[in-house]
Amino acid sequence: MTRIVTTASIEAPARPLPVDLVDGPAGLLYLLPRAPLTLDDCEALSAALAVRAAALRDRAAVAAGPRQETARP
Repeated sequence: MTRIVTTASIEAPARPLPVDLVDGPAGLLYLLPRAPLTLDDCEALSAALAVRAAALRDRAAVAAGPRQETARP
């Protein structure tokens, strides 16, 4: 399993979020909290998950190869 470490913000001084994101079997992502999440933690986690989702979509698109359009008569 892969462990993902996230930080609160790129612009602010980095502070680890009190959660572990663990890649599980079948592509599932597990959120393992180590402490209660603040509103700032939730916003940072949401941003981190959005970036991760975009990266996974991009990786899947690259793996699928370029789309070929079919000629229409």
